[in-house]
Amino acid sequence: MAVLLVTYDLHAPGRDYAPVHEYLRQFAYCKHLESVWLIDTQLSTAMVRDALMQRIDRNDTVFVVQLMNDWAAYNYRCADWLKSSNRTWQYAIAR
Repeated sequence: MAVLLVTYDLHAPGRDYAPVHEYLRQFAYCKHLESVWLIDTQLSTAMVRDALMQRIDRNDTVFVVQLMNDWAAYNYRCADWLKSSNRTWQYAIAR
């Protein structure tokens, strides 16, 4: 599994967050900031981006990046999630 950071801006008209949230909730995840999700998955960044593109409008923005086990945070509830022994910090398998 790899830890990916997913962030997005959904612009008007539309702004339908439900399909995006439904997709991201299928993974082990942590969400503490408005439009930032951390997910644990074997999917590549491109695969997650492509799946999200099917759920958003053409004028929306999505950014997906794989994290490394080298991060720092302050007052971030997801810090404990990131520190969990369940996080393996491996590369995504499907590239």
